[in-house]
Amino acid sequence: MLGIMLVAILMVGTMTCEAAKKTVAVTGIENMDRSSYGRKAAAELDAAITTILVKSGCYNVVERAQLSHVIRELGLQSTGMIAGNTAIQFGQMVGADYTVVGNIVAADVDSFNNYLYKGTKAKIKFNFKFIDNKTGLIKIAEILEGSDTVSEFENKSPDRDMLISGAANDVAQKIVAKIDEINPLSGLVVSASENQIYIDLGSDNGVKTGDNFIIYKEGNIIKHPVTGQIIAVKEIVIGSMKVVEVHPNYALCELKKSKGHVAVGDKVKRG
Repeated sequence: MLGIMLVAILMVGTMTCEAAKKTVAVTGIENMDRSSYGRKAAAELDAAITTILVKSGCYNVVERAQLSHVIRELGLQSTGMIAGNTAIQFGQMVGADYTVVGNIVAADVDSFNNYLYKGTKAKIKFNFKFIDNKTGLIKIAEILEGSDTVSEFENKSPDRDMLISGAANDVAQKIVAKIDEINPLSGLVVSASENQIYIDLGSDNGVKTGDNFIIYKEGNIIKHPVTGQIIAVKEIVIGSMKVVEVHPNYALCELKKSKGHVAVGDKVKRG
């Protein structure tokens, strides 16, 4: 019986994750700082965002060659011009649900000495926008900062490019966390008994022991009164749970709070 259940988990898990994947276009990060550190930060941040999105297991990322071709075809002088109707057209041409655009505002590496602690610190400031290609609206617009520090005790002559790379990775982690808030990791309950619940998401999707998930059912559809466009679907929260055991394609969770009966097929999302 357990073997049948695990086979079902693996089959449903693969289908659900593929269906839930959103496609993101990460345009070339522009360097407004005009410094060598800025150039390094732009290249490293571009690569880090792409890597983290792909490794999460729940995003597809558009190939750079395809992006460059479409940007040229649209006659865009800057990726910062991707917004509004242009973003909708861009999304249709590259097949992306969302687009990441932005520029390096500042990038630098400095030595510091606060008497108790001496070392070298890299800092990056990134002007970040996350655009919904279906509507052309900017979903996120923030200036995010990242840093990486090494003490003089650890290394008196650190590689400054490596520190910039670390700061870029710090910013990239914050960017993907913001994207996850817009598009939270979601899946299904594939088995439920008492307070033990199996979900079709695992380490391949970035799930970790200790993660919290909400269990919910979809309710009524909310439509715009004039256009008839579907704006949202009401969520009926059933309960919450914590991940206690993780496998590549599934995870075992412990039910923490419950407002109703948890059943196979109920939806879950990290949060």
